[in-house]
Amino acid sequence: MLTRIIRSPLLSLTLFLSTLGLAYLLKLMLTGELSTTTGRIYCAIFVIPLGVLWVLLVRTYNRRNPKDRISVWAVIPFEIREVDEGQQWISFKACRNVYIYYGCGLPFAAIIILLIPPNAVYTLITFGLLGLGQFLVYGLTMWKYSRV
Repeated sequence: MLTRIIRSPLLSLTLFLSTLGLAYLLKLMLTGELSTTTGRIYCAIFVIPLGVLWVLLVRTYNRRNPKDRISVWAVIPFEIREVDEGQQWISFKACRNVYIYYGCGLPFAAIIILLIPPNAVYTLITFGLLGLGQFLVYGLTMWKYSRV
């Protein structure tokens, strides 16, 4: 169960959405729409529990799987399971589909950002939707080819 949680795209999605939320809070604090004290409290409410949960999950996973350790500061996404050639092929297909998605999605997002009024919220929402789409495309492709 822990392996499925650690290697799940939902964990990466949660971290991605948390980062977007923190960027929005930072924007509110910098523009003065939110007091610095309140912003720090909100950041602490989000960052500290997520950080502690992440460290606990990784430590527990590393104790149970000493041969397949994960770094707390890992750079390679955990969803990429390349233990054999079949998994490498599935990862290749999923990454290829995400690349195609961004090939179509980025120009569309650029047009949207140019056409809407200049507001940081719209830009964050656009990037958030691009990221959600990436996780959706990757997850659906992995699910499709893993069932076979």
